[in-house]
Amino acid sequence: MSDYVLAVGTHDPHGFSAQGEADAVRYAVGYIEARHAGELTDRPEEVATLMGPDGLVTRPSERIDEFVKRVPGDHPGIDPTAFQPGDANTPDCNGD
Repeated sequence: MSDYVLAVGTHDPHGFSAQGEADAVRYAVGYIEARHAGELTDRPEEVATLMGPDGLVTRPSERIDEFVKRVPGDHPGIDPTAFQPGDANTPDCNGD
């Protein structure tokens, strides 16, 4: 078992143990859906940060609505037909 820490937005971090990174992501998604369902609906741009024994598991500044989609299935507060920034691999409009 390894120790992980999940932080959502400015809320206090939540520590837990998991068998591996995949189990940690599943646990973290369930935790967000249970404890932060309001943010999924009202403020999906809140940032999820999951740290594990090997460092950062989430992408830098990963939105909670993007993070919970790592686990297949329906997620409360998320419209599966909504198109969000970052859903497509489009080039930077500034030419970079």
